[in-house]
Amino acid sequence: MQARAVPAEAPRADILVVDDNPANIELLVAILGGRGYRCRVANSGPRALAAARAHVPDLVMLDIAMPGMDGYEVCRQLKSDAATRATPVIFLSALNGAIDKVEAFGAGAADYIGKPFQLEEVVARVENQVRIARMQREVEARNVELARVNAELLAATRRLEDGNAQLRKLSESDGLTGVANRRLFDGSLLAAWAEARRCGGEVGLALIDIDHFKEYNDACGHLAGDDCLKRVARALDVEALAAGALVARYGGEEFSVLVADPARTDLRTLAEALRARVESEALPHP
Repeated sequence: MQARAVPAEAPRADILVVDDNPANIELLVAILGGRGYRCRVANSGPRALAAARAHVPDLVMLDIAMPGMDGYEVCRQLKSDAATRATPVIFLSALNGAIDKVEAFGAGAADYIGKPFQLEEVVARVENQVRIARMQREVEARNVELARVNAELLAATRRLEDGNAQLRKLSESDGLTGVANRRLFDGSLLAAWAEARRCGGEVGLALIDIDHFKEYNDACGHLAGDDCLKRVARALDVEALAAGALVARYGGEEFSVLVADPARTDLRTLAEALRARVESEALPHP
């Protein structure tokens, strides 16, 4: 029987160790590798940047004093690159003066370890930065998810508002003619009447009836009657809208026109314009 291979445990984090001293690299790899970290190495600034851009590490441990490009410049370039900007950098240096540390943190360092290394300090500082970086990634992931959920909620809210607006329009519109129904007219009339009483103003109202509509239905049929109602309603609505008036189907072949502010609109002139607009439709009556 063939033994089943046990999958290797995933590394705790991917760490890029940058130092021009092989002994330092060997020591750090031994310390961190023994703690379950995956270590990659670079012995110069340009190689460190190339390695970080090829595969962004979870943490960079960076020596300051290197020939050519020092650690300060490497850190500044890492922080100026969107791909590596969030990667924490721990500086390694025998330069333990305050001014050196100030420059290190000014370049973007997350932490600073002095040489020679202390095993417990290296492990503690690395674990701290890895934990902080992991928490930041989790927060960012949650923020992205929250933004996605918020966008979905906003879209759903807009769809609901559109649906409610359509339902409201349907509930306030006459199913046959499309103009306002009796329900909307009654509410609008009450509101206009209350406002007129409050301000001492007036309300303009016209009631319109189609002459001999029963005979028209009997002669032409109900489908033709429905078409007649639609055309009359459309003619009235076009003329009334221009005057800021509300046209509603009052019932059967009756329509109403409400002018909330007749001081601005001469109701007699509007009524004549409505009659003329219907007459211009030239609907035949057999």
